[in-house]
Amino acid sequence: MSASSFIARSTSTFESLTKRSRPKIEIDLVDQRDGFVASYTTGDKIEGEVTIIADHDTQFDDIDITFEGLSTTSVERSSSMVGAGGKSNAYQTFLKLRQPINRTEYPHPRVFEAGQTFKFTFTFVVPDRLLPQVCEHSKNNLHLRHAHTQLPPSLGDPMLAGDGVSLLDDMAPIMSRISYVIKVSISRNPSVEGGRPTNLASVAKKVRIIPVVDEQPPLSIADDCGDYCLRKEKDIKRGLLRGKYGRLVIEASQPKPLQGDYTSSNGSSCPASTVATLHLRFDPVADELPPRLGTLWAKIKASTFYSVIPWDSFPSKSANTYWTNIRGVYTETVPLSSRCIALVQWEKHHANGNDAISRRTSLQSASSTETLTSGPSASYSGKTFYTASILVPITLPKSKSFVPTFHSCLISRTYALDLSVSYHTPNTNVLTPSSSLRVPIQLTCGRPDRPTSYDDAEAEAETEEEEDFFRPRRIAPPNPEHLGSYGSLSDTSRPADPPMYSDPTSLSRSRGSYSSRQNGENGCSREKNGSISFLLSSI
Repeated sequence: MSASSFIARSTSTFESLTKRSRPKIEIDLVDQRDGFVASYTTGDKIEGEVTIIADHDTQFDDIDITFEGLSTTSVERSSSMVGAGGKSNAYQTFLKLRQPINRTEYPHPRVFEAGQTFKFTFTFVVPDRLLPQVCEHSKNNLHLRHAHTQLPPSLGDPMLAGDGVSLLDDMAPIMSRISYVIKVSISRNPSVEGGRPTNLASVAKKVRIIPVVDEQPPLSIADDCGDYCLRKEKDIKRGLLRGKYGRLVIEASQPKPLQGDYTSSNGSSCPASTVATLHLRFDPVADELPPRLGTLWAKIKASTFYSVIPWDSFPSKSANTYWTNIRGVYTETVPLSSRCIALVQWEKHHANGNDAISRRTSLQSASSTETLTSGPSASYSGKTFYTASILVPITLPKSKSFVPTFHSCLISRTYALDLSVSYHTPNTNVLTPSSSLRVPIQLTCGRPDRPTSYDDAEAEAETEEEEDFFRPRRIAPPNPEHLGSYGSLSDTSRPADPPMYSDPTSLSRSRGSYSSRQNGENGCSREKNGSISFLLSSI
C-alpha cells in the first residue's frame, strides 16, 4: 500500500468518524406549516419538540434549549479612521430564554445510545418587555429606555419577511438585522478543571417575531426640523417672470397610526389603513381667485437607522453626525396613490377677528380628521382668503412587508408620509408647480383576540382587583394539613421549572452596556465581553 493511499484513507476515515460522532438534532414546532417560517407575537407560546439521534453511543452532560434574540449591524469605515477601509460590526444578544429540563428526562447514564430516539419538549412565551439590564448605556432622553426595552420585530432576513404565503421585502438594508432562533446545543463537561465544555452538536431554527406595538403619543416637531415638514408656504406667481398674486399654504397634522395584524399566517389579513387630512389656504394679494388644483400624490418612506454604538437619543437625520463612521440610515420610498383633485372646491372667507390666528403646531392639531383652518401666511393682507380640505386615504400595499415602528439599542425603524400637491397658475404652460409635506406616521401592530387599548374587559378586571383589595382577610398560622410537600419532593417527582430568562449573573458581562474588539495588523485582539459587542475588521 502506497503512502499516498494510506494518508487518503486515514483522512477519509477521520472525517467519517468525526461526522458520525455528531448527534443529529431536529427541531419541530407545533402547528408549523411546511415551507414557511413560523410567526409569533406577544404572549404567544412557542411549543415544539427536539429529537436527537446518534449514530453511535455518545456520552454527554447537558442539553441546552434556548430562545434567543440577536441584533447585528455593520457600518463601512472611512479612510480617515485607523486602518484603511474595512467596516465596523456590532452585535447584541438582547433576549435569551432557557428551557429547564427535568433530570428524569435525561437518559441514565447520560449516553445517547446508537440508533435510539430521544425527545425533549419545550415551551417559550414571547415576552412583551426585555429585562432592564439589556439597556444600560447612557441616554439623554427619558423615554428612550422604555423604547429600548420593548421587543423589536424580526428585520432584515429575506427568508423571514412575508405574509405567510410569499416572501416580501421588509425594506431593511444588509447592514442591519434582527433575528430570533430556537437553539439546541449538546455539550460535554471538560475533562480537566478550568477547561471549556465541548460542543458535540448545535442546531438553530429561525422563527419570525412581530410583537404587539401600541400607539405612541404624536411627535413634537420643531419648525426647523429637517426630518419632517408639517406646514409649507409658497408664493403663487402669475408667470415665470411675473409678480406674485398670492401665497399658498399647505398643512397636515399627524394622522392616526396604521394598525394591522402583521402576524397572520395565511396572508388573509386586511391591509393597514388610515386617513390623513390635508389643509390648504390661499391668501391673495388683492382679489385674485385661488389656483386650480391638479394632482395629489401620497408616498410612504421607510427609514432604517443603524449604528455600531448604542443610540443615546431617538435617531434623526438632522440631529446626528459621524454617519460615515459609526452610524447610517437607509430610506426606501413606496408609492401609495395618486389622484386628481381638480374638483376640490375652495371656500371663501372674509376677514374677522378670528382669522388672524397664529400658526398651529402638530400637537395642537391632535387629529387628522378634525376641521382645521390653517393659520395665515406671512403675506396675509388681513382681508379675504380661501381654504380647502382634502381627505387622503392611506392603505399600505401588500407588495412590501411593513414592520411596526420601533427603537432598539442598535436599530430603529420609522415612517414618514409624503404628500405632494400640484396646482396650475395663470400664464404657465411649461412647468406645473407643486408643494410637498413630510408627516410622521406610526405603524402599530395589534391582534383581534387581544385588545391594545383600555376597554370594558380591563375596567372589569380593575373592579375585581379593587374588590379583592378591600375584602377582609383572615390572618392566622397556616394549617399543616394544607401545606404542600414540595420541600420533601425528590428530584424524580419535583415538577420542572418554567422557561425563564438566563441568569444575568452567570453571563460574562461588563458593567458597561457594550464591548469592543479591534483587530490590529499583528492579528492580536483586545476584547471585553458585554451585552453589546463590536468587531472592527479590515476587508
